[in-house]
Amino acid sequence: MPERTTPAPPDALHQYLARHHFAPHPGNSAWLDHDTGQQIIRICHHPGEATLLYCLTPSAVCLYEAVFSPGTPAPVIIATVRTALRTPPTQTG
Repeated sequence: MPERTTPAPPDALHQYLARHHFAPHPGNSAWLDHDTGQQIIRICHHPGEATLLYCLTPSAVCLYEAVFSPGTPAPVIIATVRTALRTPPTQTG
């Protein structure tokens, strides 16, 4: 029988975002932003709804987006956020 893993608590994503200094966007507090100086990682997560993640340039041009279906495990979303925080922005020309 396969080993069962314990799912992350429902607030695990919000705890991760708080620890990494994501703050409410001034124009819409539903969005949490983290400005790395080279890019802005913006995320909107409400349990039971799709989670949206955007990577933006400092001038708010979208470099890429990710949409997670409701019920996507928090560790999957956290891994994507972690990668976005480590990845330098794509140069646009």
